[in-house]
Amino acid sequence: MYDTPTPEELKKFMADNNLTGADLSALTGVNDRSARRWVQPPKHKGAAPIPWAAWAVILILTGKKTKQEIIKLVSQWKKEKKGRGLYERGNAGRPKKEEK
Repeated sequence: MYDTPTPEELKKFMADNNLTGADLSALTGVNDRSARRWVQPPKHKGAAPIPWAAWAVILILTGKKTKQEIIKLVSQWKKEKKGRGLYERGNAGRPKKEEK
């Protein structure tokens, strides 16, 4: 599974690709505050990990991954039933329990 980066890895990615926090927010459609939270150390008040969907969008728009590569990865997760939110949903919007 392709995990989201840690704040340190995200900062390095940003530096390597000449991206600012404002660039991240523009690429993903979130406000600057949300993008700043992604690069805060985990113990920092208000820190939050970057959502996988936002990371996938950044990878696609910066040319690091293609849309087809991301789709293939998600398809693989669905087959393996890995990854949050990839399970079939019931009527209440909650993941269905697996039958034994």
